[in-house]
Amino acid sequence: MPVETALISLGTVAVRTATKLWLGDHKVAAEVGAAAVDQLSLKLTKERDKRKLVRLMDNFAEAVVDRLEPIIEAEFRALKENEQLAAIDAVRDTFEEASLDDADLFAADLDAGHLDRSIRRRVPPRTRLLSADATALYDLLLRECCGYVIEISRGLPVFSANALTELLRRDREMLDGIREVLARLPQRDRTAGFDYDYRQLVARKLDRVDMFGVTLADASRRYPLSVAYISLTASTDDDLGSVHRVEDLLAGARHFFIRGEAGLGKTTLLQWIAVRSALGDFPEKLADWNGTIPFFVPLRRYAGRELPAPERFLDEVGRYIADEMPRGWVQDKLRDGSAVLLIDGVDEMVADRREEARTWLRDLVNAFPRTRVVVTSRPGGAPAQWLGAEGFSVLDLQPMSRGDVRLFVARWHAAMQVTCVDDESRRRLHDYEEGLLELLASRAHLRKLAGYPLLCALLCALYQDRRATLPSNRMELYEVALQMLLERRDVERGINAIDGLGRTEKLLLLGDLAYWLIRNGYTEVDVPRALYRLSQRLSHMPQAKASIQDVYRHLLERSGLLREPVEGRVDFVHRTFQEYLAARDAMTTDDVGTVVQSAHLDQWHEVVVMAVGHASQRQREELLHGLLNRGDLHLLVLASMETAPELSTSLRGEIQVKTMRLLPPNSMNKAKAIASAGEYVIDLLADCRPQTIDEETATVRALAETRLDEALPVLARFAAKSTSDRVFEEIVHGASFFDERAYGESVLSQSRRTSMYVDSELKLVAARYMTSLDQLGLKHLDDTRAFAHRYGLLPQVSTLRLNSWPRSDLRLIGTRFRLATLVLENMRLPDLRSLDFVESVVELRVTGGSLASFDGIERWQGSLKKVVAVDHGPTTRKMLAALKREMPNLIVLP
Repeated sequence: MPVETALISLGTVAVRTATKLWLGDHKVAAEVGAAAVDQLSLKLTKERDKRKLVRLMDNFAEAVVDRLEPIIEAEFRALKENEQLAAIDAVRDTFEEASLDDADLFAADLDAGHLDRSIRRRVPPRTRLLSADATALYDLLLRECCGYVIEISRGLPVFSANALTELLRRDREMLDGIREVLARLPQRDRTAGFDYDYRQLVARKLDRVDMFGVTLADASRRYPLSVAYISLTASTDDDLGSVHRVEDLLAGARHFFIRGEAGLGKTTLLQWIAVRSALGDFPEKLADWNGTIPFFVPLRRYAGRELPAPERFLDEVGRYIADEMPRGWVQDKLRDGSAVLLIDGVDEMVADRREEARTWLRDLVNAFPRTRVVVTSRPGGAPAQWLGAEGFSVLDLQPMSRGDVRLFVARWHAAMQVTCVDDESRRRLHDYEEGLLELLASRAHLRKLAGYPLLCALLCALYQDRRATLPSNRMELYEVALQMLLERRDVERGINAIDGLGRTEKLLLLGDLAYWLIRNGYTEVDVPRALYRLSQRLSHMPQAKASIQDVYRHLLERSGLLREPVEGRVDFVHRTFQEYLAARDAMTTDDVGTVVQSAHLDQWHEVVVMAVGHASQRQREELLHGLLNRGDLHLLVLASMETAPELSTSLRGEIQVKTMRLLPPNSMNKAKAIASAGEYVIDLLADCRPQTIDEETATVRALAETRLDEALPVLARFAAKSTSDRVFEEIVHGASFFDERAYGESVLSQSRRTSMYVDSELKLVAARYMTSLDQLGLKHLDDTRAFAHRYGLLPQVSTLRLNSWPRSDLRLIGTRFRLATLVLENMRLPDLRSLDFVESVVELRVTGGSLASFDGIERWQGSLKKVVAVDHGPTTRKMLAALKREMPNLIVLP
């Protein structure tokens, strides 16, 4: 029997095993043989559907073979065919005889190692008659197939009768999805041991993110980072740094402290780094990071216990694999520089333990200086230079640009395609996407909300749920989101609720738990403690006809707000929801004094802001007066204007007088806090008079981050008057927050700058509207082709400077130029023929790079008067001499 045939047989058995886990039926899984597939077939009535099911399972088996064949070819080519066959057959027989009767095998965090060990315990050893090399092949194939079994069972939609019908109707799409899932696994080789198993586990566990808008029981609750991840932007430090893609910044150092407001994607970024590290497929800019081993350590897990020693760094990714870890393995990775240590959420430690966390980090960096370390925090959790003494580069995450928002919306809807059961539902989903994008383009307040990935996902879910209408501010956004999650979705889907447990009761229970967590400085808690807390509040709700265990499971599985991040502990799916509910409970219980007394603690800042929105008129006046009287919280008061629906005239006047002292802002953090007050601060910013470049730059940022059209005339004034390069960079960056044409015509067109070097897409956008430009430099960008159309919208200038453009991309420049000077910098060209977009030129300058021939220069014969070549060798000098002979009236230098 050929090896290929044996592998097909093995693949078939592996798929059957995956089907057992997919069914979720412990009785079927405990049986051996083909019972699972038979069970599936019995659920189908049409013979053609049954045949289609068989073909689909065969195709899944071939996908497994496609992964196994290269391993044997690369690692066991020298092993005799009969020994290869014996090992393959032994693995197949092992799977055939395995009874999957362990409840752990149906856990969401099952890993290949645990499945491997479980199968070996249940089946007598099959390696007694195999040679050492054949045994090695057996061990490798068994472990590898265990990984495939898990990925296939998890890659299919949650089993139901409808899911089976949809599986057959979309068989090609499902097959492609399974192939993609398997392709995301690291490639195992003969020497692969614990490193491989750990990488595989990280790739599987962390290559998923929660998608807001669906509940725990929905198949699409979690989706791959490859769909979810949006490349974020960050400023380089706390002091008015320029904005770049995070991937570009990560390439420049080994230690990073990344700060970002709630909902900006800090945890998702760390997960992306972890998965790329595990798979070894970082983009080219981060190629040096390939070959690393990631360790993801969320500090919230250690809020009430000792921070982990290196051997505990595996706690987050699985319950089973740590026992197999070789002694000193983590320390070896840290020591040799192959580790990437990802520390998430300094702000989620209580304030009095953050110094302990800093000491812990300092000790790690000193002990293992070659290790790459990335730490995240909300800005309030730690100042920019919190790790400055340890040499950490500081990155401040920025809200998504308009282009990023469009991409995020597209990806959210692409992920939701999984829930569509027919073409009509897909068409509706497409219509929702188009409608939302149109709404975001026309509503400034929605654009501001959409800059945060969390809130953008909320908008996507609510637009689909509400069929077009959206809230006008984030307090309303959270309110209608909770209504959708806690009441409407289950009612509309016909899902039975617990008698007496309506939206009001759920809000009270969740709010009580959230506020209790905030008051105690917790971000998560043991399930028994959560149950006790909930039971105390539930005891005052005799109308709720269910046990505390049933109520807890309902909140966990149906609300979309709670989760169990690790076994035995519970937290809110995002701190923003915890803070919103805590603020609501604080005002419901009239706990204004506690909020005022705790307002200086960074973990309370968002609670304070949202408490102002939840408060009654009396509570709001008391709360804001209390904050003003403390004297050191005026910036927090200003940020609270975002959520205040009404204020008395006297209080508004007092706030205005006291907060004017904060203007103009002199740092980006202050600019962001001021911008959060929205329309309230635009007039204040218009009246302030920045005296330094720092103040001017931060004032521009504050105006831009309001994302309100009312800020455009003020920004236009800065564009017209400022001569600072830094301020100009900030004005250009502001284009990412507004409608391009409105910003270009209102703001950028007022600039009086005569020269600009385009080294980013935003500057390329700006150039279109800057009619004062006379000199324009165009650097070739990595993603030039993605926005090629913009090169046809450039202004007419007298001097054009091209830097590092390959010949093939010059055709993208669609603007026709008549130039006084054309400068070619670091260009490698065979001739000048590809510059046909230049209709005439008086002076040509060639600097660096290489030019093989002046062919094509004849098109400029009527206008060209001078050619200058700098930093070129003897060959170019000979070419220049020949050019002089051909065009004797031309000035040629040297």
